[in-house]
Amino acid sequence: MSVPVPGTVDHVSPDPGVNAALREYLYGLTLHGVKLGLHNITRLLAAAQDPQLRFRSVHVGGTNGKGSVVAMVDAMLCAAGYRTGRFTSPHLIDLEERFLAGGMPIPGDALDAHIAFFRDAAAGMPYPPTFFELCTAIAFRHFAQARVEAALVEVGMGGRLDSTNVLLPLATAITNIDLEHTQYLGHTLAEIAFEKAGILKPGVPAVVGEPRAEARDVILARATEVAAPVIVVGRDLHYAVTGGPWEQRFTYRSPSLQIEAVPLPLAGRHQGSNAAIAVALAELLRPRFPRLDKPAIVAGLAAARWPCRLERVLESPPVLIDAAHNVAGARHLVASLGPCVTVLAVASDKDAAGMIEVLAPQSRAFILTAFTGKRSLPVAALSAAAGAYAHHQAPTLAQALALGLSLATQDCPLLITGSIYTAGEARRLLSERYGAPPLRF
Repeated sequence: MSVPVPGTVDHVSPDPGVNAALREYLYGLTLHGVKLGLHNITRLLAAAQDPQLRFRSVHVGGTNGKGSVVAMVDAMLCAAGYRTGRFTSPHLIDLEERFLAGGMPIPGDALDAHIAFFRDAAAGMPYPPTFFELCTAIAFRHFAQARVEAALVEVGMGGRLDSTNVLLPLATAITNIDLEHTQYLGHTLAEIAFEKAGILKPGVPAVVGEPRAEARDVILARATEVAAPVIVVGRDLHYAVTGGPWEQRFTYRSPSLQIEAVPLPLAGRHQGSNAAIAVALAELLRPRFPRLDKPAIVAGLAAARWPCRLERVLESPPVLIDAAHNVAGARHLVASLGPCVTVLAVASDKDAAGMIEVLAPQSRAFILTAFTGKRSLPVAALSAAAGAYAHHQAPTLAQALALGLSLATQDCPLLITGSIYTAGEARRLLSERYGAPPLRF
């Protein structure tokens, strides 16, 4: 059953403080799509005298949880007094969010200068770079110029041929493996695990969170092949999470570190595994960062922020935003929530029907919509994917939010999910129109 919601389309004005021509060039690179491989990024970075070699780094891959792990390790290093860089993707509201140094997004004029530099560097290349390749180059050059002491870098897609895989990290991590980007990475867990295990480096220690043998064994085989020491969550260390999803306590035990029932502000049971991976990475980093002791690790866990990951942004009625964008993420989400009103918009390359099947049973009202941009699955197609599940349709996310807020109650919160693009647009609308606080990183 589908119930249309009438209304008008919102228009977003460009930021007047940026160089429009340079941003147009950068965003124009999205027309080149996805091109996995290291040739372009190697040439771009060579033009900048290989900035990725001028700072220490941690490289984090996996299907879900990469950004949470990066945010937690970043917070731990900051709590220990180190200057960090953080590269994640995609952004929620502003492009500058992808490039954090010293906890702050890159200034717009600095970003434009990097775009101009790499635009000129790319002019003589036989194949134009992709959007993500240029962003990766910008991140590494920015971190080198900002003199960060450690950079926390999230893999974009896969690992083996991802443009971030030019790093020579101090440690790596693979959070988990699930079916995603199958047209590029493979159609089985084992095939995808092989691609993600490509970030493992000779002699560089790694933390692995994947519990299923089909994927984990592929990762461990690759670790053996390159002689990378491996710490496996559940085998070499153990953790527990207690309390409700909004007041969680985290316990961690490894041969060299014990942490007892400390607050874990990132909501959701799935954050327990991410926290365990982050703490294990911190343990690996301690010989090179001696101030990264137990108090700094605990302080970092308590201070970590990662917006739109089961984030509660309004209280009356409660409004929750989560960037879950695949079936595995939806399963993690429902495990932490009760009945809710759900606003859903997904990208056209995602398993919309699978996500709806997971989310529908706990959705007292289901509102299907689209985020702004060509990547969004049209509302009609999303409605078709819902099949017999009762739902409303809203032409725009703004209209979906208005309807959702009118249906939500204190006991049945509004949940907004389906894509990072959905989360970012909703977060902006809720700040501009409903008083939600600004993003905090």
